[in-house]
Amino acid sequence: MAHPDRLIRSQIRSRYIATLDTEETFEGVLIDVDDRHLVLADAVSLASNGDRLAIDGHLWLPRLGVKYLQTLTT
Repeated sequence: MAHPDRLIRSQIRSRYIATLDTEETFEGVLIDVDDRHLVLADAVSLASNGDRLAIDGHLWLPRLGVKYLQTLTT
């Protein structure tokens, strides 16, 4: 079985939608990961009504708070 960190690290530079336990949703490019955080660049906050709010800088998400990640393909 692959080590979880190796799996997620192999996906760096991929675009994801991340849904948190709080139901907040973000889209961005995974640029870094450590044992506690996922870091997204070029991130936007996604509202349930379809609105997108750009986020300045990098977005650090707590790994334990991420409910799931959805890969976006182009």
